[in-house]
Amino acid sequence: MNKPKAKTKILLVVSNDLMRNIFRKLFVRFGYHIIAVDTARNGFKALNEVCFDSVICDFDLHECNGLEFFISIKNICPERNNILMITYGDLANVSGVKNLNIRHIIEKPFSFEELLKIVNNSRLKN
Repeated sequence: MNKPKAKTKILLVVSNDLMRNIFRKLFVRFGYHIIAVDTARNGFKALNEVCFDSVICDFDLHECNGLEFFISIKNICPERNNILMITYGDLANVSGVKNLNIRHIIEKPFSFEELLKIVNNSRLKN
């Protein structure tokens, strides 16, 4: 995969420590500026400090789910690319994604290359 020409800013909200750390390291390796947090509360704080190009959020968070997180940040930097990661079976619980500006839903398991392609393709459209 090609590295981005300008540093794309990504917020990653994932409660699973291993998954969050692996994705953070991979995005850094590919030249992205990434902030990786473990809770929706920390994600909300980060968004109030930086306008991110993409927000990648896991559906399964400890204090709320990914949809509730996207509802809470709906009006903060609304032009960003929102990506929701779901587990098989979560799709039935996902509705109203258009109203939340969720541009992509990616189902686990997926490869990092798939996620990187979504981020890169969205970057080209903006």
